[in-house]
Amino acid sequence: MDPKGPLIATLTAIGINLVNTLVGYFVARKAFGKELNVFLSMVFGSLGVRAIAVIASAWFCLSVAEMHQVGFALTFAVMGFVMLMGEILFFHRWFEKNKREVRRPVTELLKKNASPLNALLITP
Repeated sequence: MDPKGPLIATLTAIGINLVNTLVGYFVARKAFGKELNVFLSMVFGSLGVRAIAVIASAWFCLSVAEMHQVGFALTFAVMGFVMLMGEILFFHRWFEKNKREVRRPVTELLKKNASPLNALLITP
């Protein structure tokens, strides 16, 4: 296998994007449930650090390691888009799941204030 061939460049681009997404996933999982300021600083802080790391590794692969440029660039762009969509879907689904768990039906809220009037309103 040629170390400067398109296969190595493609696998390296996939690996960089996969590691980037996994780190983002673990940081997001750790940040959920924390206060808003802590959550935002963890997510956006990791986003900045991950962006710098990805840019530095792409620069290293293309200029220092002299990998196959077309194979690396196309795979890196496509996988970056796919992994970013996966991250966004994860955030969306996780947020919706947590929102459903926190939100309670009105009938449950009325049961807490047990009074005869509430009992009449709750029962059909």
